[in-house]
Amino acid sequence: MKDKYFFCYSFTLHKFLHYANNMNYICAALNEKTLKKFWLYENTPQLQKLLEEYISIFKRSDAN
Repeated sequence: MKDKYFFCYSFTLHKFLHYANNMNYICAALNEKTLKKFWLYENTPQLQKLLEEYISIFKRSDAN
C-alpha cells in the first residue's frame, strides 16, 4: 500500500465504511481550500477490501 491514509470525501462511502461495516475513522475535518468535509481512514487491507466491495455494488446499481 503506497498511501498510509485514505481521505474520504463521499458521505455515501463514509456511511458504507463506518456505519454499515464498523470501520473507524481517524478524524473528520474540512479541506482548507474547498471547505469540503472529509473523513480520514487508515489505509489497511480491510479498507481496501471494503472499497472494492463498494465499487462493485456501485457499478452494479449504476448499470441498472
